Amino acid sequence: MLRTVVFLCLFSSSLLRAEAAGDSADGWGYGYDSLLNDLERWRESPYATVDSIGSSVQGRAIWMVTITGGVSESGVLVRKRRVFMHARTHPAEVQANHIANETIRLLLDSGSASRELRRDFIFNIVPMYNPDGVELGRPRENAHGVDLEGNWDKLVLEPEVTALKRQFLAFMSGPVPIEVALNLHSDQINCTRFFFFHYAAGTSPAYEDLQRKFIGRVQGRFPEGIEDWDYVRSWDNGTQLRYPEGFWWANHREEVLALTYEDANCENAGGYDSTARALAMGSADYIRDRAIAGTRPLARARFQLLADGIRIPMGATIARWDLTDMRGRRLAGGPAGPGDVFLAWNDLPESSLRILSLTRAGFPTERMRLPPGR
Repeated sequence: MLRTVVFLCLFSSSLLRAEAAGDSADGWGYGYDSLLNDLERWRESPYATVDSIGSSVQGRAIWMVTITGGVSESGVLVRKRRVFMHARTHPAEVQANHIANETIRLLLDSGSASRELRRDFIFNIVPMYNPDGVELGRPRENAHGVDLEGNWDKLVLEPEVTALKRQFLAFMSGPVPIEVALNLHSDQINCTRFFFFHYAAGTSPAYEDLQRKFIGRVQGRFPEGIEDWDYVRSWDNGTQLRYPEGFWWANHREEVLALTYEDANCENAGGYDSTARALAMGSADYIRDRAIAGTRPLARARFQLLADGIRIPMGATIARWDLTDMRGRRLAGGPAGPGDVFLAWNDLPESSLRILSLTRAGFPTERMRLPPGR
């Protein structure tokens, strides 16, 4: 059932709350120094790697924690899947930072569930995306006075947005692309936990279905804590390119499940460990479901789009190319390599959505969504 949720004057209310409470002076209880201390502790784990993905306006490093297992832990080499989370876009929403930290704690734990997550997945977590705003006590902006959440479609991007977008692009062109991208926030009005669901008017009916499945998987891990998928709906007037999710939809459509998650931001907020577990385990459940359906997104660096067709430079490699529709039904295919392969646009079957993929030694290695109308 669709419920009415009040978001009036969100900016002004968050600002007044921060000033009235006087809690911005210490980073709302978790500042940049707190993060640096935690980073030192996380670095001690053999499963964690800490890297800077770039710098803020004032030169503070934007840190990313990568957690995964290897052959030494599981005894076998497993083909990994990738989940990305970033938090603290809005400094006053410190609850998002707590969830990111609890997710890291869960992933570094010695329990069987944590070992399975490390075995099968790579988790990349940016706990504090806007460190300048945290240190300056700005509820929603960076050092330039810009709200990073709505900066993704500007001609000149803020340094923090540039750093995160560059990391997204690097992963998406590599061998293990992102399949779930979560943008962690906290809602100061309703004191609830929910996702922003995107209408088909701004995405597609297929993506609506994927969102429902994903939210259902997360909710299944925390039934009493996460609101239903239809609690808050957005994008009823089209894709909102100014947000990170708009970037994901414009570039990767159904290949990446990208959503904003809002945690509770009030005196009754808490349960961060339960929320973190639901997000991590629910993401894993969703990706495993898609693997069964054969819809895993893959790297796409090999394909070269030309005016009259597609060139696939294979060298001495021997593989197979396949063209499928959005349901995974095969439209065409054939051998690839050795040497270059050329596929003329006029020879490829028409479909509303076409996926070109390469398979080598029985494993899919590259995948690309072809542009429409070619």
